[in-house]
Amino acid sequence: MASWLCFFLLGASLAGLLLPGASVFLPRDQAHSVLQRVRRANSFLEEVKKGNLERECLEEACSYEEAREVFEDTEKTNEFWNIYKDGDQCESRPCLNQGICKDGLGEYTCTCLEGFEGQNCESPTRELCSLDNGGCDQFCREERSAVLCSCASGYDLGDDGKSCVSTEPFPCGKHTRGRGRRSAAHGSGEAPEAGVPEQYDRGDLGPTESSLHLLGLNGAEPSPTEDESHLIRIVGGRNCEDGECPWQALLVNEENEGFCGGTILSEFCVLTAAHCLLQAKRFTVRVGDRDTEKEEGNEMAHEVEVTVKHSRFVKETYDFDIAVLRLKTPIKFRRNVAPACLPEKDWAEATLLTQKTGVVSGFGRTHERGRLSSTLRILEVPYVDRNTCKLSSSFTITSNMFCAGYDTQPEDACQGDSGGPHVTRFRDTYFITGIVSWGEGCARKGKYGVYTKVTNFLKWIDKSMKAGLGTGDGGEPRPQ
Repeated sequence: MASWLCFFLLGASLAGLLLPGASVFLPRDQAHSVLQRVRRANSFLEEVKKGNLERECLEEACSYEEAREVFEDTEKTNEFWNIYKDGDQCESRPCLNQGICKDGLGEYTCTCLEGFEGQNCESPTRELCSLDNGGCDQFCREERSAVLCSCASGYDLGDDGKSCVSTEPFPCGKHTRGRGRRSAAHGSGEAPEAGVPEQYDRGDLGPTESSLHLLGLNGAEPSPTEDESHLIRIVGGRNCEDGECPWQALLVNEENEGFCGGTILSEFCVLTAAHCLLQAKRFTVRVGDRDTEKEEGNEMAHEVEVTVKHSRFVKETYDFDIAVLRLKTPIKFRRNVAPACLPEKDWAEATLLTQKTGVVSGFGRTHERGRLSSTLRILEVPYVDRNTCKLSSSFTITSNMFCAGYDTQPEDACQGDSGGPHVTRFRDTYFITGIVSWGEGCARKGKYGVYTKVTNFLKWIDKSMKAGLGTGDGGEPRPQ
């Protein structure tokens, strides 16, 4: 009986559902009440409220613009967006050797610490010459993506393959230290000479001066009343300290007057300017001088055996203004007497000529119309951009020349400094980079000193220094 009753009630229920006009869908108003979307609090103010990361991008999907509204910073937005969009590519820590990972869309970027390179900072950085000179003390060159260090004459390469170890008591390019003994006269003609007089010949006239004019300038000192309003003043610099300019040489004529400078290259050879050879038929080379009015015991005079002037020297323009002097007797290196180093060409042009400054020295005039200095002077001069150099001069600046000096600062090389050294320091070693050649006055506003570019003549210098002086290309040997 109970089972029959249950069957009857089930049938009645099904019949009721299938009545004509019945529907399985709710009316619109009832359906809306069931599916009504729960609105956010303060939703009518949402567009004017400050962005909120949880509301904008975590509760629902957001756009880049909505994320930017939250962070109010493009870089921070990008950092979030890259991870939000496709996950954190840096999560697996792909950057090695403490490299810093930055996530991107479908990629990452590693910023490597110094000493490492590669996509994941996996490789040690190659030590190329452009990076700290490859670790070399002196010369650096690259072969097969590797660094090869080498040294100037008088140095051996150290066991580490990078350092340069001196093999001589007075190596090139180093300041000399320690007390020197007074040198005795030698029968070979090496003998101390009297101090150099104050009135000197002018040695670095501009390109407009002829050789005859150069040879005829031993007249009286110009009157101080002459108009010098266009000049600035003293060349500047300071006195060269003991042992600071040991490569300086002084050319002294038969009247015992200094007229040009030079640079000691070796015990037998001195570098100077070709135009200096037009100044005197006979002269000696004096080394070790710091003050021409007193003896310190290191001064010695050497006779010249052969002069080699570059065969392409042009006296009208001072192009190829370079010469080598070979001495009859060797220079004894000691305090205040030592050579400057000759560099390698490629290394010098990549490393030395890109330094900020070089150093010039000499006994030249302390201002354009003044007397020469009795004390050796030294001056640090900045290298000048080649285009600036050419624009500053009314004369031709050839590829064998470069400019150094100051635009307005009253410091420059001057008359009597010609032929003297322009050296550049690299790691406490000084390399010969120029020869004082010419200038338009001394320390004039907007004008620079012009120097012979030694790196263009390194092969010529090497040939001229060797036995059979001047037999190489471009040499003109002339006995004194």
